[in-house]
Amino acid sequence: YAEVMQTEHDWNDGLPFTTPPSPPQPPSPFPCSSSTTSCHNNEGQLEDRRASKRQGVQTEDPRASKHQRGQPEDARASKHQRGQPEDLLQPSGCFLTDVSTHPEREITVEMSNLYSSQTKGKQLNLSMDELLTFYGILIASGYSSIPRRHMYWSVDNDVHNESISGAMRRNRFDDIMASVHVRPIFSELNHSYKIMPFHEWLSVDESMIPYYGRHGCKQIIKGKPIRFGYKVWSLASSSGYMYHMEPYCGSHTLLPETGLGQGPSVIIGLAEQAQVPQGCKFFHDNLFTTLSLMDEMTKRGYGSSGTMRQNRLFDVPFTPLNKLLVRWKDNNIVTVATNMDEKYTETSVKRWNRHRRAFDNVQQPKCISPYNEHMGGVDLHDLQVSRYHISIRSKKWWWPIFAWSINSALVNGHLFYRDVIGGTIDLLTFSRIVSQSLLQRFGTKPLSHGRRSLLSATVEDQARYDKASHWPINTMHRFQRCRHCEKRTTYACEKCKVPLHIECFKLYHGV
Repeated sequence: YAEVMQTEHDWNDGLPFTTPPSPPQPPSPFPCSSSTTSCHNNEGQLEDRRASKRQGVQTEDPRASKHQRGQPEDARASKHQRGQPEDLLQPSGCFLTDVSTHPEREITVEMSNLYSSQTKGKQLNLSMDELLTFYGILIASGYSSIPRRHMYWSVDNDVHNESISGAMRRNRFDDIMASVHVRPIFSELNHSYKIMPFHEWLSVDESMIPYYGRHGCKQIIKGKPIRFGYKVWSLASSSGYMYHMEPYCGSHTLLPETGLGQGPSVIIGLAEQAQVPQGCKFFHDNLFTTLSLMDEMTKRGYGSSGTMRQNRLFDVPFTPLNKLLVRWKDNNIVTVATNMDEKYTETSVKRWNRHRRAFDNVQQPKCISPYNEHMGGVDLHDLQVSRYHISIRSKKWWWPIFAWSINSALVNGHLFYRDVIGGTIDLLTFSRIVSQSLLQRFGTKPLSHGRRSLLSATVEDQARYDKASHWPINTMHRFQRCRHCEKRTTYACEKCKVPLHIECFKLYHGV
């Protein structure tokens, strides 16, 4: 029932799997290190600004926010432009490299400002620093979630987040969230994900982005952990690094039509668009596997292995380009088709015997072992994305896709930092470092806090009128105003922590 397949390429001798190509240097997220042309452009702009200053002309950046206008040019300069190349070796540099390149982030800033002026009738004046701070707040909401996003800016001790409230004002975050405009998001991610060299073992599967609203592209797949949402065709390594993804849009899906069916067209289309080098081995489930796919992958120089459905095994042809078909009964009967093994061999595996309550050694076809080992790359990526997913929600249909893409870039950045840079931290620590780095480097501390919340005022009033342990103390601070008469005083209530005159002490506490 098994036949040996001879292909045009020798999988073991013809391609150097043991010596993968050296990893390319990651592109810098800073504009002056991205290309020589951008360096010359920045130098030309700097000379123009210097000439304008010498002539007494003040240049105003139209994208500067209200609290940035009127500041000196050096103070208003984008902080990421003053970064050092060593930052690429840090977690934040890996994330910025994976989420998008600097020109693509400039397009996001420009399109967001344009979208706000066209649809809302007001200028957003979004800057690059504010966009990166916005990303940092979204990442922080993944590992520090609260019921409502406005609580991050609350002054109440139980929900206050100093790093978020000290980086951006709440109203400014709401304005950016209402007008942020990222297009085309999947093209940007697919372009930036190519920084990682291709692994030998690749897996193709479908990812689901949870969405419970109404949209024409929404899919319902029974029996899946995520039944409702957007479906994305994904190509990932066996370790979980995402190389390429394409959203499923029915007949409008941006994948080439091969005439072999939907499953083979997805695998061949992902391999073409991702420019996968010859010799890589693809693993896929029974949704994609057909005998015609095996022939086409052999012609293209790819390895292919996957399970097959029973209704695709009728009239099996054995041509000179033979395929290895194996049927094995484990818990269920499974059929595997592959073009990567030269001959049929078996290996010994352990299976639990519930009658003897011990492990038994069972003979298993050797082609099934690599399938079980390398097939779950896309599922592993989805698992990492769901661990610390962005908890800030919106009613816009595209927001789940946008939030999922940031989490996907964060997971890829962590894998790049671990495998290429040599880092040893886990995903949670990596997320915290990236978030805090973005907030501290690019955030702008507000001049003052907003008004007190109703909860804080209610708690304070309960302690104010309890008539217990209220004593006036001299704080030695001259510039504080009495809460009752609003004149300057150096005295305050020891328990309430509010400034009060001695004469106003009883009146304030209702005595």
